[in-house]
Amino acid sequence: MGGKSRQRACTRLGKRILVVEDEQAIREMVSSMLASADYHCPAVSSGKEALSLLQSGKRFDLMLCDLRNKPHGIILLALTKETLPEMPVVIMTAPCCEGTADFAANEMGASSVLLTPFDCTELFVTLYRALEGSRLPVFHNIGVA
Repeated sequence: MGGKSRQRACTRLGKRILVVEDEQAIREMVSSMLASADYHCPAVSSGKEALSLLQSGKRFDLMLCDLRNKPHGIILLALTKETLPEMPVVIMTAPCCEGTADFAANEMGASSVLLTPFDCTELFVTLYRALEGSRLPVFHNIGVA
């Protein structure tokens, strides 16, 4: 790899993204996409497991969380923002929960929302912008906004 390409690739190395998704197939698919882009991405099946990891002192650069979890994604978001206010949180959810997801982004501090189904481009653009501190509108399954 040349200078600029190598430098861009290295900016992802060491980034830790906590994936919180109760559906195993989705959790594995998202984790696989992230791992293929050199992100370190521990994945858990519940908000309870996520809280344990967050409270253990392990460092994460971002949390990617399904809205429907136990505890509910909104509760997980609130608890996370209370203890780690600077950590970006990206909410994943189905279009049927878009209103709740918008509330999470507009009122509770979620960095952005990904509506399922989403593709690799939507995932990576959303995560990049959240890690860089940019606000991003909700994706509406029609390509990158």
